[in-house]
Amino acid sequence: MTEKLAILGGPKAVTIEDKDAYGPWPIITDEEIDLVTECMRRGWLSGTPPIVEEFEEAFAKYHNVKYALAVNNGTAAINAALFAVGVGPGDEVITPSYTWHCGVTPILACHGTPVFCEIDPKTLCADPDDIERKITPRTKAIIVTHIWGVPAEMDRIMEIAEDHGLAVIEDASHAHGSVYKGRKVGTIGDIGCFSLQASKAVAAGEGGILITNNEEYLKWATALGNFERLWRWPDHPVYKFRNAHFGLKFRIHPLAAAIAYVQLKHLDERNRIRRENHMRLHRGLRNIEGLEPQYIPPYVQMGGWYGFRVKYYPERLSGISKKLFIAALRAEGVKASLERYPLLHLEPIFSDRNLKIPAGPLRCKNASRRLYKKGDLPVTEDVYARLIAFPKFERKICWDLIDQYVEAVRKVAENIMELKKIKNKEFEVPVEAGTR
Repeated sequence: MTEKLAILGGPKAVTIEDKDAYGPWPIITDEEIDLVTECMRRGWLSGTPPIVEEFEEAFAKYHNVKYALAVNNGTAAINAALFAVGVGPGDEVITPSYTWHCGVTPILACHGTPVFCEIDPKTLCADPDDIERKITPRTKAIIVTHIWGVPAEMDRIMEIAEDHGLAVIEDASHAHGSVYKGRKVGTIGDIGCFSLQASKAVAAGEGGILITNNEEYLKWATALGNFERLWRWPDHPVYKFRNAHFGLKFRIHPLAAAIAYVQLKHLDERNRIRRENHMRLHRGLRNIEGLEPQYIPPYVQMGGWYGFRVKYYPERLSGISKKLFIAALRAEGVKASLERYPLLHLEPIFSDRNLKIPAGPLRCKNASRRLYKKGDLPVTEDVYARLIAFPKFERKICWDLIDQYVEAVRKVAENIMELKKIKNKEFEVPVEAGTR
């Protein structure tokens, strides 16, 4: 391909203008609006009316598990899960640094200590071997994020957890409906946690839900933030907290539960659209020199697909910087951008020795604050420096547009030497937009 690059004045490779291909999300239909309106007319505006339990039952049935507990967000789901498995002062929880911070900071809320592990350079999920290396006598649990919808290597992680007597919590917020070796994510560990925030595959606006087959975990997770439900278990220790509990209120808003109830009905069909679009993009990019899409194992069926990540290797493309490469892609019409998640081990709460903390769990005498610095997770840091974010294509099948994306990337990669003509110019490229 010898056509002049758009960044140097040539024609754009992406000529299709299709705003619907990129969003908006979520898809809201009359079905959601009608059910929310019905709930409002019934006065189901607080507490735990029937729509909440109907949503929980539907979510549990979809995942073929016994129990589901809806909460007000995915962070609360992880907090409740940690509480349920017994994480407290001095306990360590192993988790990757490359994830959304609200999947990790609930460890601090339980007075536990996050211990960061490396990621697998191919899948970008927690590396099982490094998880095992990080285990100490104080380790209580493992949190695994199925990042961007790709499942972590759960068989190996569960073996490690069983060998050491550890609980496993799956953060499946990116991966609604993803399947690992025939099992939906969230059902393999002891507790699965999902965000239902507005950008998720199952959207409630704001909301979260956890699933488990362990009734004991369900009861203690309920005790942390859904105290009004404890009346149903008069013979269990949690019953004592039915009137005065732990000061947290995690119950989901009934109208959010109604929205998510309808969204769940359409998950499989919308996941099919995501899968067909993104696997086409994946197949197209994986043979382009200097690029490596996030690896998807052959025994995985992708579901929610919350993002699309590609690693960039400048050493294979004449040393052209990642920012210049992205700028060239954007000139061609490709909506590429920088990674939006920071590496958590380098954030002040985990790295600043002189951090001023007026109150809260980090001042607990029995909790330990482990400090990190650049270089502590060399694999994660190297992979992170290479990441390029591509947009999601989730509303409809748009293969023509995706094919133009592939050709645009190929055009830039095959004419990489032309970018050397651009000198003494610092390109500003955007960070991927989005919220958790």
